[in-house]
Amino acid sequence: MNVLKVRFSPFSVILVMVALSLVGIASIGRLKVQYKPVSGGRSISVSYRMPGASAEVVEAEATSRIEGVLSGLDGCSGVSSTSRRGSGTVTVTFDRRTDMAAARFAVASAVRNVYPGLPPSVTYPSISLDVSGNRNSAALTYLVKGSLPSRELGKFAERAVVPEISVMKGVDKVNVGGTTPFRWVVTFDADKAASLGIKADDISSALSVMYGEQVAGMTDTGGGRMAVRLRSGGEPDFGVVPVGKSGDRLVFLRDIATWKYEEAVPERYYRINGLNTISVSVYVAADANMLSVISSVKDRMAVLQSSFPDGVTVSIGYDASEYVSGELRKIYVRTGLCLLILLLFVFLTSRSWRSTFTVASALTVNILVSVAAYAFLGIPVHIYTLAGITVSLGIVIDTTIVMADHYARCHDRGAFPDLVAAILTTVAALMLVLLLPESERGNITDFISVIAINLCISLAVAFFFIPALLEYLPADVASRNVPLRRLRRTSAWNRRYARYISWGTRHRWVYIVAFVAAFGIPLFLIPAPSEKTRGNFYEKCVRPVLSWKPYADNRSRIDKWAGSSFGMFCRALDRADFYREPEKKTLSIRAGMPEGCSVQQLNEVVRSMENYLASFSEISVFTTRVDSYDDATITVEFKPEYENSGFPSMLKSNVTAMAINFGGANWSVSGIDENYFNNHIVSDSKSSRIALYGYDYRALHGYAEKLIGYLSRYRRVSEPEIWGSGWNGRPSTEFSVDYDAGRLAATGADPYAWHAALSSLLYERTAGSMLTDGELAEVVLRSSAADSYDLWHVLNEPVSADSVKVSLGDVGSIVKKRSGIDIKKKDQSYELDVCYDFIGSYELSKKVSEEAVRYMNEDVLPVGFRAENPYGGWFDEHKDRYAWLILLVMAVMYVMLAMAFESFRLPLAVLFMIPVSFIGLFLVFGLSDFSFDQGGFAALVMLCGVVVNAGIYLVNTWRTLVSRRPASAPCSATTSADTASAPASVACADTSVSASVSAERSLHAYVRAWNLKVRPIMLTILSTVLGLLPFLSDGPGEVFWFDFAIGTIAGMTLSVIALIFLLPVFLLPLPAAPSTLFHNGRGDRNVLWS
Repeated sequence: MNVLKVRFSPFSVILVMVALSLVGIASIGRLKVQYKPVSGGRSISVSYRMPGASAEVVEAEATSRIEGVLSGLDGCSGVSSTSRRGSGTVTVTFDRRTDMAAARFAVASAVRNVYPGLPPSVTYPSISLDVSGNRNSAALTYLVKGSLPSRELGKFAERAVVPEISVMKGVDKVNVGGTTPFRWVVTFDADKAASLGIKADDISSALSVMYGEQVAGMTDTGGGRMAVRLRSGGEPDFGVVPVGKSGDRLVFLRDIATWKYEEAVPERYYRINGLNTISVSVYVAADANMLSVISSVKDRMAVLQSSFPDGVTVSIGYDASEYVSGELRKIYVRTGLCLLILLLFVFLTSRSWRSTFTVASALTVNILVSVAAYAFLGIPVHIYTLAGITVSLGIVIDTTIVMADHYARCHDRGAFPDLVAAILTTVAALMLVLLLPESERGNITDFISVIAINLCISLAVAFFFIPALLEYLPADVASRNVPLRRLRRTSAWNRRYARYISWGTRHRWVYIVAFVAAFGIPLFLIPAPSEKTRGNFYEKCVRPVLSWKPYADNRSRIDKWAGSSFGMFCRALDRADFYREPEKKTLSIRAGMPEGCSVQQLNEVVRSMENYLASFSEISVFTTRVDSYDDATITVEFKPEYENSGFPSMLKSNVTAMAINFGGANWSVSGIDENYFNNHIVSDSKSSRIALYGYDYRALHGYAEKLIGYLSRYRRVSEPEIWGSGWNGRPSTEFSVDYDAGRLAATGADPYAWHAALSSLLYERTAGSMLTDGELAEVVLRSSAADSYDLWHVLNEPVSADSVKVSLGDVGSIVKKRSGIDIKKKDQSYELDVCYDFIGSYELSKKVSEEAVRYMNEDVLPVGFRAENPYGGWFDEHKDRYAWLILLVMAVMYVMLAMAFESFRLPLAVLFMIPVSFIGLFLVFGLSDFSFDQGGFAALVMLCGVVVNAGIYLVNTWRTLVSRRPASAPCSATTSADTASAPASVACADTSVSASVSAERSLHAYVRAWNLKVRPIMLTILSTVLGLLPFLSDGPGEVFWFDFAIGTIAGMTLSVIALIFLLPVFLLPLPAAPSTLFHNGRGDRNVLWS
C-alpha cells in the first residue's frame, strides 16, 4: 500500500489537530519566559580561608589536598583551583549525566573526610549551595526606609520580609544589604603582654578555645546535607579568659587588654542611587519564569507592607522585569510583523483568500503544537528561542505551500518525499552544532532545538492537516490558458537560458576560477614549518612554497589579495565577540585607588561621582559597589524614553570630564559605545601576554623568568612581568623583610622568636565569635601598637626577642616588591602568564608573540609544559574546530542527498550552493565594522541547511521530468506559466534517471523544471529575506538578531545567483549545441511543455 495515497478521515484529522492546538494554548502558561537563557550550573565550588598564609602555602597545604579527593569523584569532568593570600577555592565541574544533588553530597562527604588532615589554621570549607545555575544579579530590589536606626531596620527586614519572600515558588534567595554588623574588638597592650611573655598567638588561641567552633560531622536535614558545628558556650565576660602564665602567675585577659562592642569598619559598600538605605534583593531561580515570580513577589510585598509598623516603608529600587518585559514586547512585535509580512506576501502572490487562510491555519496549528512541545520538553522562551521560531516561519510556510499546491492538483501526498528530504537536510545541518562542547554552543542550543521542533511538526502538519483542510476548502487551480505575449516572453527566456547553460557546461573552468577568486585561497592559514615538522612530508611540501623569494618578500600582500572574501572575514573576526550577551544599555564607571589606600578612602572619592549623577532626572537608577581599595563600580541605567536618545553619550562625555578632574583615583568609563576612557597612571593590565602551563609550579616560574629574558631582547617590549593567569592576575605589591644571616647570628637573636615578636606588635585577626543580643558577633583581636607602628618603627624600633633587643635596621632591611600572585591550576596543570606592553602595531606584536611561543615550545620547555598565546581572538582559538564542523555538516548533507537522489554526482552540484552563499556573509562582515557574535554563527549554520532546499526541489522536479514519458504521467505536470506561482511537486512517477538519457533531453527537462519552480523558489527566498528585515531596525548594536538577520539575508542573496547561474552548469551533463531547442519562434505551447 502506498502511504502517500492513503486517505485519512478529514474530520478526524482536523479534530485531532484542533485538540493539539488547544493543548498548546493551555501550555502557554507553563512556559518559562525570560529575556536571555540561564544555563544550569554543572560546577560546585569549595572555598576556605587560611589567614596569614601566602598563596604558595595555601596551595601546598590545603588546595592540593582538597583537589586530590575531589578529582576522583564520579562524574567529575574537570577540577580548577585558585590559591591566593589567605584563602583558596576549588571548583569541580561535572558532566551532564551527573545528578547535581548527589554530586553535592559527594563533595560534602569528601570535604568532611579530608578536613582533619588540613592544617589547624584552615577554616572549615564552605560549599556552594547553588548547583542549578543562577542569575548574576538581583531581579528585584526593595529599599527599606524608616525612622529606626539602620541596624534595627535590617533586623526588621530579616525578621518580617526575608522568611515570607524566600519560601515563595521560584525565588532562589533573598539578601538584606546596607547594614553594618557589630563586633567585639579586644585590644591588648603590646608592651605589657611582652613584659609578661605573652604573645599575640597565645591570646588568640585562648579566645578561639573559648569562643571558637569545631565541625563534628554532617547531618541530613531533608533539604540536603549540612555541617554540625560544636560551639563553646563562652563566658560573656572577656576578662575571665586565661591567656597564659607569667612565672607562677596565671594571666587573664583583663590584665593586659580592653574590649569594646562597636560597629565594624565596612569592608565593602553597596548603594542604590547613592543612598545608604537598607535593601532587600530578591534573586529568581534559574528554572523559573522571572516575570511571573516578580509579579507574585510584588503582590506578596504589598500584603506584607500593610502590616508594617508606622514609619517603615518599602519602595522598589530596581525591577528587572520592566526592562525584560519591554524587550520581549519588542521581540513579540517584530515576530508578529514578520508573520504579517509573510502572510501578506502569500496573499499578494496567490491572490486568493482561501490559499492565505490555508497557510494561516497551518501556521497557527504548527506554532501551537510546537508550544506544547516546548512546555513538555522544558524549553524556555527567550530571545534565542524566539529567533528560532521567527526563522522557521518562512520554511514552514514554504512547506505548507508545496503540499497544498500538490494536493490540490494531484490529490495525493506525492510531494511529501521532497519535503522530507529538504526538512531533514536542514535539521541535520543544525543538529550537528550540538557536537560542539557545551561552553562553545553557548545559547545556540535552544535556537536550534526550536527550529528542529518546528520543522518536524511542519512535516506532520503537511502530511495530515493540509490534505484534510483542502477536502473542505479546495484550493483554486489556475487556468491553463496563458496570454500569448507572456508565453512568447517565456519562450525567449527559455532559449536564452538554455544557450547559457549549454555554454556554461562546456566552460565550467570559468565558474570554478570565478568562485575561487570570490571565495579566496586561505594562504594566511598555512603555518610555517617548525622543528617538530622537520623532515616530514608537510615540510617538504610547504617549505619550498613559503621560501620562494617572490612570495616570501610579499607574503602579507599576497595573502591579503589571495584571501579575498574569506580573508576579509577572518580579519573581521579579530573584533568578533562570540560570547556577548543581550543586555540593557548601561554606563559603567569604575574607580580604584593605589595600593596602600583603604576601602573607606575610595568610598569617599566615589561619593563625589554619585553626587554628580544624582542631579540627572534622565537616569533610572545607578548602583554602586565598592568591594576593595582598587575596585569600585557605578552602573548607570537610563529611563526607557532616554535610552536611545543622545543623553547617554552626553553623560558619558561629562562623566569622563569629571573623572579627569577627580584626582587621586584611577577612573575608567565604558559602555554606550565603543569608546573607552581610563586615566590609570599605573595600568592594571598589559597589552600582550603569553600563557605557560605545566605540572610543577616552581619549575614553571623558572621557565617564565627565561621567557622574560627572551622578550627583553626586543626593544619594543616594555616591562615584562610574571602575572597570575587571566586578565585580573596582576601581582600585588608587598613589603618583604630580608635578613642578613651573619648579622642576625652576631646579635644572638633567634629569627623565629624575633619575627613572632614583630608579628605581635602588628597583630589584627579574627579570633572567634560570640552570641550577643541574639546574633553572632565577630571577636577581633588587635595590638595596641597596630595603628602607630608604621614603616619607620618596623625598621628602627628595637624589638625584644629572647631577652635580646634588636632593630630590623641592624640585621636586615625591608623592601617593596611585586609579589602576591594568585596560583591557578586547571586539571592538575598550573597556569602562569608573562605579561608585557608592546610598542608597535598589532601585526608586529602578534609576530613577536608567535616567535616567543615557538622558542619556548621547541627550545626550552620539556614534556609536560607548554606555552601558547591564549588571547588570539575567537577565530584563532576555534578555527580548526569550526572548520571541521562545517565540513562535517556538508558531509552529512551529502550522504542524505546522495540517498535521496540515488547519485554521487548530483549532491555535489547542490552542495556547491553553500560555499557560494558563504561569500555573501563573508563580504557583509568583512567590508563592515559589524561584530560577529552567536547570531552570525547561527546564520552560517542556517545557510548550510536552507540554501540547498531550493536546489533539492528543483533537482527532484528535473529528475521526474527527465524520467517521465509524456503519455504515462498519471498526474500531469503540464501547466501554464501561471501555475508556477505555487511550488507544485511533480514527483508522481518513477524518479530513477537512466544513464542513456540524452544531454539534450536533460537540458530541456531542466528548463521546464525551472519554469515550474522559479516563482515558488523565489517567493520562498524573498519571504525569508522580508521576514528578517524587521530585525535590522535597531542596528549593529542589537545582540544576535542583527548579525543573524544580516548574515542570512546576504547569504540567501548569493544563493539566488548560485541557483540561477551555477546549479545547472554543474548539474547537467555536457549538451549538444542548443540550436535545436525551443526553435519555434511563435512560442508554440507543445514545443515548450511537451
